[in-house]
Amino acid sequence: MIPNFFIIGSKTERPSSNKTIFADGSADKTYRDGVDLELSHWIPNRTPERYRADTSTEICMKFVAGQSTDGWDLAINNHLDADGVLAVFVLVHAEFALRHRETIVRAAEMGDFWGYGERPAQILFQGLTLYMNQLREAKEDIRTIYERCFEKVIQLIEQPEQAVETKDGLAALQASLARVEAGEIKRVQVSERLVHYALPHALVAADLEKALRVPGFNEPLSDTVWLQPAVRCKFDPDAVHLVSAAAADGHYYDLWYPGYMWADTEQRWRAPGFGFAGSTNGYYYGHPALEAAVARLQEQEQAAGTWTLAKELSPFSTIPGRNYPVVLSFLNTASQPHPSSLTPQQVLAELLAAF
Repeated sequence: MIPNFFIIGSKTERPSSNKTIFADGSADKTYRDGVDLELSHWIPNRTPERYRADTSTEICMKFVAGQSTDGWDLAINNHLDADGVLAVFVLVHAEFALRHRETIVRAAEMGDFWGYGERPAQILFQGLTLYMNQLREAKEDIRTIYERCFEKVIQLIEQPEQAVETKDGLAALQASLARVEAGEIKRVQVSERLVHYALPHALVAADLEKALRVPGFNEPLSDTVWLQPAVRCKFDPDAVHLVSAAAADGHYYDLWYPGYMWADTEQRWRAPGFGFAGSTNGYYYGHPALEAAVARLQEQEQAAGTWTLAKELSPFSTIPGRNYPVVLSFLNTASQPHPSSLTPQQVLAELLAAF
């Protein structure tokens, strides 16, 4: 275990250290080549090849599982989210973390990638995120937030039955999963890397906002969307998803890329089009085959709107009016979702050429 930790931005004094691990985030100017270590999936990073994994939490797991932590005396991070807290937790509470490796890693994926975990991971992600947000709103010092969140992680894992605050979010996830499993929301695998999820008119008419809403980065689960991104990731984690929503006068469309695309996830399928823009976790987007498909869709379109493709992306931004990881939508002049005149079959026929 690492005996001490510090979070950049804290009002507390940063401890001196002989050997520092920068976990998640990016190392600052104090990083010492040949002395310190970076364990992060942010782009760019200096994580050694033998520790690379999808999340920073899993990277830290590989580190503590593969060698002694003797000599390493300080862990540092620079921001607050589930993967960041869990990555530092793994270093500070290594023995406990390794006993609950699957739960902790899957909870980190739920936060950073809109991923799916089984119930223990759901409880950990939901309870930790709600508590973290509560402490943030109370304007606690960020190091204090981390310290208290470490206690919460242990509680959520050891006493999940007491996590009553997670009940509503987990129920919303299960309801969304049931809609797909029952066929109310239809899932059709079009190709190995392209899947269509179709929301019926009944759901759209009942609540349009829940049909179209794109949850934000590391957002806790809630009953604000009919189709949870985590549900789609349970069935199709390494694919592009066309989500259609049937309206009285056409269909709304969003094309979702895998949520992990912003990070250094070289062991996963890398969907085409992402090019590092030079700033941390920022990307240019350009996929010629998709651009050609979008041009053909626009030629066929009869509704008043535009097939809008992302040009630049980050984990927090994409097309105006939408949210990452949506890369393509049909929008009106106010950059809001608008029903297209094209059928899902027409749209999929064009997208298939790109995926």
